[in-house]
Amino acid sequence: MVKLAPQQIKKLYEFIGEIPPLEVTENEISRILVKLEKKFTPYYLQEEKIDNFNFEKNRNILVVDDLEVSLFQLTSLLSKSGYNSFIARTVEEAKDIYKKKDFDYIFVDLFLPEPENGLNLVEEIKNNEQTVINNTKIIVISGSENKKLINQCFSKGADEFICKNKEWHIQILTLLRKFEEIKRGSTAEIKTIIEDEENKIASIKIKNLFKTGIIDDLKREAVNLILSGYNNIVLDLENLNITSPEILNVIVYIFKYSNSNGGSLKLCNVSNVISDALSFVFLDGVIPMFKDKKTALQDFYSKDYKEV
Repeated sequence: MVKLAPQQIKKLYEFIGEIPPLEVTENEISRILVKLEKKFTPYYLQEEKIDNFNFEKNRNILVVDDLEVSLFQLTSLLSKSGYNSFIARTVEEAKDIYKKKDFDYIFVDLFLPEPENGLNLVEEIKNNEQTVINNTKIIVISGSENKKLINQCFSKGADEFICKNKEWHIQILTLLRKFEEIKRGSTAEIKTIIEDEENKIASIKIKNLFKTGIIDDLKREAVNLILSGYNNIVLDLENLNITSPEILNVIVYIFKYSNSNGGSLKLCNVSNVISDALSFVFLDGVIPMFKDKKTALQDFYSKDYKEV
């Protein structure tokens, strides 16, 4: 634990509007740091930004870190993206939890508290039969950019390494979308394209939402995009000719989240069935619809849009 001077401790308490106690323990400092983290949480983690999405089957992620602030940040982000987070603060705790659950992903902080601890854990999990069966991806997270350590992570079996820089949350979301796309395969039922990185515009093409798990995939993909700052989304419904309440709910939620984050949702290649359903719930004039994706994308650059 880093030793803090009395003046530093006083400042920490001033930030959160509290008076420091006579004796400040390490646990108390951890509590204050978590409260500070909540106070300064980036926009893409704010509670009021993303809600109301229910996933039929969340994916499981094990997060291994001995720093409470990092645990709070990462688990908050993952829970909003449709993932169940399981927390381990020590190597032994991580091993015990890993034996009891199936995981899609595991995030491991390298320093637990020394890099050797993190490296040994990565190696043991990589060689676990359960990891192969579940195709579990191992992602190492660290504040260190030491190339030797990074290479060691990969040699021990890590699938990815993320440095805790300013954009590490965005890197995690991007990485999860990449892994999810790989899992869906080349004939995926949904496909995301980043159309304009600068203006944060993305499109999602839908083939079939009635296949098991695809609605969850669409929810997760849309939420991850919005949390990553891609608030301007085009839903390409070219291959969707039947509807259901679940599909309409997904469209409404994505529309709501895009707008609440200062973005916009547009639909294209909308069938008469979907159009009639949206009209029935008075959404045909609320959510813009276009004949094709090109026209929908062009609308993002229209004069009216830029003035909003």
